[in-house]
Amino acid sequence: MHDNLTAIDLFSGAGGLHLGFEQAGYDIKLCIDNDDLVEKTHKRNYPNIPLIKGDIRHITSGEIRQYLRGEALDVIIGGPPCQGFSTIGHRVSSNPEKRYAHDARNELVLVYADLIKELRPKFIVMENVKGILTLDKGAYLDTVMRTLREAGYEAGYKLINMADFGVPEIRHRVIIIGNRVGLPVKFPEPDHSDNPDDGLAGWTPCWDVLRDLAEMPDNPDFNHVALRHTPKNIERYKLIPQGGRLPEDALSPELYRKNFGNTFKRLDPNRPSLTMVPGNDAFPIHPTLNRSLTVREAARIQTFPDWVIFEGNRRQQGHQVGNAVPPMFSKKLGDFIAAEIQKAKEQGIYDCD
Repeated sequence: MHDNLTAIDLFSGAGGLHLGFEQAGYDIKLCIDNDDLVEKTHKRNYPNIPLIKGDIRHITSGEIRQYLRGEALDVIIGGPPCQGFSTIGHRVSSNPEKRYAHDARNELVLVYADLIKELRPKFIVMENVKGILTLDKGAYLDTVMRTLREAGYEAGYKLINMADFGVPEIRHRVIIIGNRVGLPVKFPEPDHSDNPDDGLAGWTPCWDVLRDLAEMPDNPDFNHVALRHTPKNIERYKLIPQGGRLPEDALSPELYRKNFGNTFKRLDPNRPSLTMVPGNDAFPIHPTLNRSLTVREAARIQTFPDWVIFEGNRRQQGHQVGNAVPPMFSKKLGDFIAAEIQKAKEQGIYDCD
């Protein structure tokens, strides 16, 4: 455990990132988010962590410092909203020199970087979707990295698969790590692999976290409610093999439709899940049942503990789960950053401004 390390979460969402850091022993001083339902979820699950509900573009570094009560800030963490350039759905491109003003979701990443300039934590952690790598042919990410380096941070990024860290889900995310204490930027090493020759534990099968929920009755208070699918869709689901998708070329005329997506893919119980994504109940099909995953099942795959309850209707709950960083990975990331901090302290460079 890494007591006495302080952190704030600038885009807290359902709490997957700060929950992992808290499990690693960090003192989470403040969370910020602009969503009414996130506020309800936060107050229900993390009542001891202050939350500012508001647009981060209108929250000053002075307001944030009030919550630090004069303490030094070790780490800023955050995952700016990803829908602005997700590889799922429409991508909006824009000129980095214009600060992405026409797309507030893209602009928030640069707002994050600007706040780092003012708050000057020793370490920074940012999580985002794979699409940030290629937005405007890489120019957007170059702008983010340049902003961080101009603020005095050594910073780097890496595309990481959460399955390589024990999460029962194939989920690729870009992790940006930076520090201003003079350490070279490094990233945590995987502790799981799909290649037995790596000498690591194998990927975690999704069935490991879903098995006990398969026959559980609906429980709204537990975010475990099965969708009531149409008879036609149920017949389609029956045709989907484990680990496969709907065989469109083998459908009868009455079952045929266009544009089958992730909602017509069934999980393989012996493999990690497909990526949990937010939007329109778009979770994949259960490994053994002819229905899509419940919000609780998706939360299990995202490694949320069962005591975390998501507020809102089913679609709103699903958005919160799908947008989150898996807490299992967050804790390992928090442990890694703490080890880097300890390394800097041992070298006598941590408290040098």
